[in-house]
Amino acid sequence: MGDHFVLLMDRLLTESTIEAAIESNNRLQQAAALANKDSMAKLSSHRVDKDIGSSPSKLVECRICHDEDQDSNMEIPCSCCGSLKYAHRNCVQRWCNEKGDTICEICREQYKPGYTAPPPLFHYGGNFRYSFNL
Repeated sequence: MGDHFVLLMDRLLTESTIEAAIESNNRLQQAAALANKDSMAKLSSHRVDKDIGSSPSKLVECRICHDEDQDSNMEIPCSCCGSLKYAHRNCVQRWCNEKGDTICEICREQYKPGYTAPPPLFHYGGNFRYSFNL
């Protein structure tokens, strides 16, 4: 963000008034940062107490539909990592149906067992000649 300038027409600004305004602004920012740290510390201690004994679950994004969901509801269908690691099972199956195979186009590995691809519709490898009689 850039700096913003304000022109006040009803009073004369001097160097001392500008410095006082800057100092006041710095004090407000420091107080806000300190209050933010205190509230975060209270919140994190509350979360630790609440989450004891439960496994932590995080929100991750499906690499196909881009919806966020708990990582426990996602699968890791191949060797991809990072933000491409997780996907919904239904999304991966729909993608396999659309592209016609079960190989990841990013890491080039076969998806985990359980994913299927439809058989090819029609493939004719030879010459096809037409014979018409009129």
